[in-house]
Amino acid sequence: MCGTSPHHSWITSTPGPEPDSGTDRYPEPSRPFTGNLTNSPTRRLPFRGPSRADERHRLNVAEPSSNGQGHNCDHGPVSRRPGPRTAIVLAGGGFKAAFELGAFRHLAEHHDVVPDVITATSAGAILGTVAAQARTPAELLHRLDEADGDLMAMTQIDVVFGEQPWLRELDGTEAAERIRALITGGAPDSSGNDEGHHPFRDAIEVARRLPRAHSASSDPRDRGILNLDPFEAALRGKTDVGVASLDPVCVARDGLDLRLATTHYKARATHYVTGNAELLDSDARTPVADAGHFDLIDGLIASASVPGVFPARRLGSSEYVDGGVLANIPLAAAAALDPGRIFTLAASPVREPAHRAVAQAAEGLGYLATQVHNLAVPLPDGCTNTLIQPSMLVVDTFEVHPGRMRIDIDYGWLRAQETVADLDEGAGPILSAATDTIIGLRQQAWALEKQLIEHHDGDLSRLASIKGAIRSALAARSAMGFEAPESAEDWGHRWERHTVARGDDLPETFD
Repeated sequence: MCGTSPHHSWITSTPGPEPDSGTDRYPEPSRPFTGNLTNSPTRRLPFRGPSRADERHRLNVAEPSSNGQGHNCDHGPVSRRPGPRTAIVLAGGGFKAAFELGAFRHLAEHHDVVPDVITATSAGAILGTVAAQARTPAELLHRLDEADGDLMAMTQIDVVFGEQPWLRELDGTEAAERIRALITGGAPDSSGNDEGHHPFRDAIEVARRLPRAHSASSDPRDRGILNLDPFEAALRGKTDVGVASLDPVCVARDGLDLRLATTHYKARATHYVTGNAELLDSDARTPVADAGHFDLIDGLIASASVPGVFPARRLGSSEYVDGGVLANIPLAAAAALDPGRIFTLAASPVREPAHRAVAQAAEGLGYLATQVHNLAVPLPDGCTNTLIQPSMLVVDTFEVHPGRMRIDIDYGWLRAQETVADLDEGAGPILSAATDTIIGLRQQAWALEKQLIEHHDGDLSRLASIKGAIRSALAARSAMGFEAPESAEDWGHRWERHTVARGDDLPETFD
């Protein structure tokens, strides 16, 4: 048995000021949601990242060609890749999965990682299923680029998610507006602390006190505040909300084992959906008896159906909810599929709940397994598990700001780069601190930019100083032999991404 190799350092930079509660607006909703969107290391060759040519981070790679049957994948025999069987584990975490996308991208670009196994939960399941359409390096780069566009499209909550009927009936009331404000409000605690403001928890508590919500709660498929109907329609190619359609035929090809974690609503047990839309027991191998019929997209929606936020999903004859309830990091499933190496990508810092009462409540319910417990599983002999995780939070579970999402994607890329390098105990913390400093400074810059753009209120000279500090931190990291993505040239010279256009009175660049 081999153990998990965590990242070397948990140095956290001082968090910058949180953004205000501004009122970012997106196009008029086509769906009923109406909320506001407001010791030095050995010198090595530089690691080069992608060049971001446009807003959606599109890579200049050939898209998979159609096989003539309407499927964008090759159905020929898949050659066995040399080396150990590789597994990617993708944790749940809502939009915090942006970090996982950045980490996955680095592994694919610079370490030729094309997984033989993908196990995933919730938001990680969305990313994992998109990636599971690939079998070659070129296909994987294309699919990860596609996942990037999907993630940015999903920040348009009023377009990609729908409201439950009971909430629509309350349209125009103070209660409905409060719930909508709570859903799109709040910012993460950058330290990753469990305490503090949790918008969805507050929204759920408000909803529970409403008579209409109670009257709809007898059937788990009617519960929740929002639904995933528009998102599902996009996956099935029935509507265009900026999310690419999913091709189950490409996922089901030989050459990759997929396991999407779901939670059986009544049994309180983890079951897994395969790429062939089979339902497996908690060992990720044994078929569930009398599972009934469903398809891959049904399974994906079930894995992402956060209790209280989205309604449960029926798979065959039973109701299922988010796999993260019990298996937010589905490492056990990956270990059961005979990998030689595992890369576990976590969206949040892996630690026990900071607030003892939260930990005791979770333990008392016997329902919520922590990420720490998810990682405490035996691995096959000779197997390695590399855990890539943030040491601070950049976005919240339901984040509506594409600019912050972009920062988190870049954070994942940088953290994967340094983690896989496996530096010694002296160099690791230094590089980690440099990365966290860069990300912390970019968060500060984003918040100050937002004030300047939307409210014409802020210190432009301070922003210029922050940009200079970003350049210095990047130079320090480069001096250690670790080059950032080519897009990093913009981090210290240009504005971060915002949903409101910058005024002509503000400079275009910072030198």
